[in-house]
Amino acid sequence: MIGPDDISVLVVDVALSGIATFLAIMLWSLTREPAWMLIVIGIILRFGDLVFQTLDRFGMIAVTELTVLGFPVFWGVLRAAPWLFIIAGITAMIRALRL
Repeated sequence: MIGPDDISVLVVDVALSGIATFLAIMLWSLTREPAWMLIVIGIILRFGDLVFQTLDRFGMIAVTELTVLGFPVFWGVLRAAPWLFIIAGITAMIRALRL
C-alpha cells in the first residue's frame, strides 16, 4: 500500500513535472526546431507517465501486467519513452551545432 512518504514524493514529482510540462508547452509554441520539439515531447510523456503511475497507485485504473523474463513490459516502455525522446532531442541539437 501507499505510505505517507510515498504520497509526498509522488505529489512533489507530479507538481514539478506539471510545471516543467507547462513551460515545455510554452517553449513548443515559440520554436519549431526538431531538437527542441523532441525534448518537449519527452517532458510531456514524462508527465503522462507520472499521472498514469498516480492513477495506478490509487487504484483508479488497472493495468494488466505483461512480463517478459520477469520484466514488466508496459511499465518499462512507459518509463523509458520520455528519456528516449529527450536523448534524441539532445543528440539532434549536438548534431545541428556541430555542422
